[in-house]
Amino acid sequence: MKEFQDKVAVVTGAASGMGFAFARRFAQEGMRVVLADVESEALGSAVSTLRQEELEVIGVLGNVAQLEDVQELAQKTLESFGRVDVLCNNAGVAGDLDFIGQRNQPLWEQTPELWDWTFGVNVRGVLNGIRTFLPIMIDQDDPGHVVNTASMAGLLGGQTAGIYGATKHGVVRITEALYFQLLERESKIHASVLCPGIINTRIFSSGRNRPDKFWKANEKPSDNDTQSQIDAGDEYFAHGLPPAQVAEQVLEAIRDEQFWILTPDVPLDRIQQRHNHIIEQTNPELSPPFLPNR
Repeated sequence: MKEFQDKVAVVTGAASGMGFAFARRFAQEGMRVVLADVESEALGSAVSTLRQEELEVIGVLGNVAQLEDVQELAQKTLESFGRVDVLCNNAGVAGDLDFIGQRNQPLWEQTPELWDWTFGVNVRGVLNGIRTFLPIMIDQDDPGHVVNTASMAGLLGGQTAGIYGATKHGVVRITEALYFQLLERESKIHASVLCPGIINTRIFSSGRNRPDKFWKANEKPSDNDTQSQIDAGDEYFAHGLPPAQVAEQVLEAIRDEQFWILTPDVPLDRIQQRHNHIIEQTNPELSPPFLPNR
């Protein structure tokens, strides 16, 4: 996809962080952009900010884990702009990386509620986007692109973030399948998987958006604990790469029809080490946690 002027992009998780940066960069390129998010106040603020920059955007409130919400997102997109050219399945939650609630517990101690919530947003959200928007985009018979946000956690192993990492491995594999299925059908739609390192976003305090039904009884922190953990998470990952830098990479990847999108901080040596263990059938090795540059 080489031309962006007057095209239409849909970005989920667009009220802040990378999603907001994608929406801004696409709109700056002349695209009409639909921002989707589950946070009403943040979404309204994001849309207002971009409109003040004289960019053509709308906001749609919804939860990507719910198919009916994604279908409504598609309907409102078509009602407003008549088509879809770029889809960024970007919404995600940190799960067991979260600074709210229990963090880095063993897998056997994590609650079913946490598993269900994390997989619902991170995996089902991507599938709902593909299921809903791909038929529309294919029927248009024009060049288009799908970008699914995974993580470096989808390429690495390790002792932490077992739930989060499992969802992101799933997104990588789903996107690989999508890429090949589009290719074998000679579709004009292409796919990319984004595997960022540590980015200056609020995903690591995403438990603020975790519905009550996905908290086990007596697990949910108090309001004071919640705010302190949100502040701690936001401060810690403020050392990550700026979302605008990732947005520029994503735009160029769409232009170049590039499948793998890795940010510069992703530890390629650890990916190589993991693959070597697989090929050589040797046991994995413990590595220290990957930390943002300070």
